[in-house]
Amino acid sequence: MTPELSAIVLCYKAGESIVSVITPLHELLEQEGVSFELVLVANYWPHQSDPTPHIVAEFARTRPSVVVVAREKHGAMGWDMRSGFDAARGDTMILIDGDSQNPVQDVLRLYRLMRETNADVGKGRRTARHDGLYRRGISTGYNLLFRVLFGRSGVWDVNGKPKAMTRAAYEKISIRSDDWFADAEIVLEAQRLGLKIVELPVVFNRNDERASFVRVGAIWEFVVHMARYRFRGVP
Repeated sequence: MTPELSAIVLCYKAGESIVSVITPLHELLEQEGVSFELVLVANYWPHQSDPTPHIVAEFARTRPSVVVVAREKHGAMGWDMRSGFDAARGDTMILIDGDSQNPVQDVLRLYRLMRETNADVGKGRRTARHDGLYRRGISTGYNLLFRVLFGRSGVWDVNGKPKAMTRAAYEKISIRSDDWFADAEIVLEAQRLGLKIVELPVVFNRNDERASFVRVGAIWEFVVHMARYRFRGVP
């Protein structure tokens, strides 16, 4: 049967800490009383040591509602995001990062908001952030440049998560980017297609498990992709 909800977790290089995210999330989904699947995306670079695929496979072994996607990587976050959405079967698909910065309760909060508003696309808007000045500075600059280039009103924090789409919306939206621009691409494509977008105010927690994957070079990637999309219509 097609589940009502697919909760997708990007688990890249999370290691043992991923258990502290997916265990309470799985318990919450079971308590909610909706049909669901939990899709764990643990793609990996073949020449790097990463125990995460084995950890999530063991978690799924005794839980029939858990699906593991563990493939050799051919791209960064955007590629992993597409891997998760492509594997999901639910009518509503909601994606979060597996680094504990998104409280797992936000998955159900955004699912309920999507249902209540009959929205096509949903996203988190980080109204409280505890991730430090570096990440906040990058995000603020990115969103300001996004607003200048695209003039979009009504949407802020384009790279905020969770990200949600109905199955019908995902079949219309084209996500081409293999990296961080995929978050913005979802918003741009949804607005281009006239789809209804809702934002959920969320708290963004500090990540004490590992350093951020968003490096200084990501700023240049953001700028290049936004310029290409603005003037050519491609990321």
